[in-house]
Amino acid sequence: MADYYTKTSGYGKWPLWQWIFIYIVIGGIIYALLYYFILAKNGDYANLQQQYPSPKTQQSATTEATQSSAPISNNIYISKTDSSKGTYMTDLRGMTLYTYDKDTTGVSNCYNGCAKAWPIYSSNAAAQLPDNISIVKRTGGTSQYAYKGMPLYHYATDVKVGDTIGDNIGNVWHIVKL
Repeated sequence: MADYYTKTSGYGKWPLWQWIFIYIVIGGIIYALLYYFILAKNGDYANLQQQYPSPKTQQSATTEATQSSAPISNNIYISKTDSSKGTYMTDLRGMTLYTYDKDTTGVSNCYNGCAKAWPIYSSNAAAQLPDNISIVKRTGGTSQYAYKGMPLYHYATDVKVGDTIGDNIGNVWHIVKL
């Protein structure tokens, strides 16, 4: 057994098992880097940036839409006006909010793959909600804001403030007009 540790494997003075371990680690690092860049290419990295934008990104975003001077009542949403869309609702970061025609009053019907493409506008259950805003309990107990009883969503492809890419998708998704 002592000879095992003193013999070389043809790769230097380290035993063969150490070289295999090194190759596995290097391979894992290369795999992780490729996986990361494939995600970035497919847009999943952009979705992550949308969920957690940096303050610099938020400040530098320019849009055709203009923001009203103050959030409407209790900091739940902001009213924006666009020359082609009219006045519509956004969250406090300026990301457009949508409703889904297949929902019913007080009930969300967007789960699984739908919820990945259309993330919910989740609620922190504010003590006092503005007029026409309520909270819908989803299956699983998550709270979601609703406007006039209709659950509110973001669109994952809207990556910058003022994007309204999700408006009229499939003729069932619509920006919330005020």
